[in-house]
Amino acid sequence: MDYDLLVRGGRVVDGSGLPSYLADVGIKDGKIAEIGRLKPGAARTIDAGGLVVAPGFIDHHTHLDAQLLWDLYGTSEPQHGVTSVVMGNCGLTLAPVKKGEEDALVKSFVRVEAIPRYALEQGVRWNWHTFGEYLDSLEGKVGINVGGLVGHIAVRQYVMGEESVERRATPGEIQQMRLLVRDAMEGGALGISTNRNERHMREDGKPVASRLADDKELFALCDVLGELNAGVIETILGRNKIEHFELYGRLARRTQRPVIWQSVQHRWTEPNLWREQLDAVAPIFRDGYRAYGLSHTVPLVRHFSLKNSQVFDEFPTWKSLMFLPEEVRRQAFADPETRQKLRADLADPRPTNFHRRWDIVRVEKTVKPENRKYVDKNIAEMAAMRSQDPLDAFLDLALEENLETVFWNANNGGDSEAMGEILRSPYVLAGTSDAGAHVQFGADFGYSTTLLGLWVRERGVLSLERAVNKLTFEVASVYGLEGRGLLRPGFAADLSIFDPSTVNAHEPEWAEDYPAGTKRLIQRSEGMCYTIVNGRVIYEDGRLGGELPGQILRGPPYQARRAAA
Repeated sequence: MDYDLLVRGGRVVDGSGLPSYLADVGIKDGKIAEIGRLKPGAARTIDAGGLVVAPGFIDHHTHLDAQLLWDLYGTSEPQHGVTSVVMGNCGLTLAPVKKGEEDALVKSFVRVEAIPRYALEQGVRWNWHTFGEYLDSLEGKVGINVGGLVGHIAVRQYVMGEESVERRATPGEIQQMRLLVRDAMEGGALGISTNRNERHMREDGKPVASRLADDKELFALCDVLGELNAGVIETILGRNKIEHFELYGRLARRTQRPVIWQSVQHRWTEPNLWREQLDAVAPIFRDGYRAYGLSHTVPLVRHFSLKNSQVFDEFPTWKSLMFLPEEVRRQAFADPETRQKLRADLADPRPTNFHRRWDIVRVEKTVKPENRKYVDKNIAEMAAMRSQDPLDAFLDLALEENLETVFWNANNGGDSEAMGEILRSPYVLAGTSDAGAHVQFGADFGYSTTLLGLWVRERGVLSLERAVNKLTFEVASVYGLEGRGLLRPGFAADLSIFDPSTVNAHEPEWAEDYPAGTKRLIQRSEGMCYTIVNGRVIYEDGRLGGELPGQILRGPPYQARRAAA
């Protein structure tokens, strides 16, 4: 046979941004062998007539570090054409780790990424210490390609122990951290991630370790990447401020590495901030340095109840109540004095991510049949139906249903014209799926299929070619993923094959497929026909296959160390 797989008659959108064209794609030994008018002769042939044949999508902002240990495909990633993922974002990784200190890392994942502790305790079998050993534990055991950033939180915990959440580091400790970052890069890390989000804390209420790092420490760790001439720097600083761009610029200029910052979106509380952000980052690019903003393709939705919520973490009284036992919390929500404090929190004029708009928060699911009339009503509408103040109506409904009422909220992404301009910006990377995190609040696996369906087909904001470029080669270029992101002979045979007339994402739905019977939200797709990883079909006709052709994506320092060895 000439080919292991022949994809015949599709419209090739090759990832470069160039105009699409009709062609066959021949695959051999996990690589693209030829593209063009090819003769029959393959172990398997896929008829792609009427379909788009594109490089596999690269989801560069995930938290699949734990999930991939029990879910080898990182579902629902393949359902949306994703063939490669980058995990370890926002400073959160499961390595490096010292024996006996594993739970310190778990505490951050439980609270920041809202992953149930039961799932982590049963699903993670710790058999590594270094970041390279963690990647080794995944070799040959994944259905998609996997790369990772080393997290500042784990690095700091490894060197400083529990003092990492109490104080600044000494020069000696910073030097030890630098050695750990270098070891992680030589073990295969694609860069480093850090986290100064003031809302991010551990399960015990202490700040995540990287929040205690000063600029001296952060720059010293990022200097390692500059010295190695490899890797990206991913950062989250909390509520977005224009002042942050001075830091992004200094990091980019000092290291000459790509900086990835979060995030640029239309926000209800600051509707012009996105334009100010793009104006602020433009000079960094004009000077020849790179500082890419992250954006989503849909409003960042959170499904929450007052049993389990992080929506109000910016407000002191609300935040403290959410850490109380449920019975005590119910009593507090019913107490008139406490309600006055909650009301005062929301009346504070300081800028916050939460928009304080009860006409946006809505009732998604009720427990009692008599309350079903409120479903799909926003809180303001529901309050009017009950002849109540919105805050009282919100809390009373939750109390009537033992805090089990499910609410819907989105703080950003609601202005389609603004989001269109953001997505067209050359300074913005599309995709903040957070796959593997917030599993009981939301599921945003489908940012890629939403980009192709909503923003390309329905709104015409981007051409199909440019959208595919943003999902593939643009990401591969920034993250240094050689041989990925384009349909070219010799490149890895990672393909996404979809129907451009129907491709889109479904609404999230519940599944019980996590360890310990834990529920989570998943997301299916429409019009995604085949997902192919290294020449093997892993998803077709709405079903995942049984093969595990995924590879571990490691950066140049790893290759250099192997060559030297």
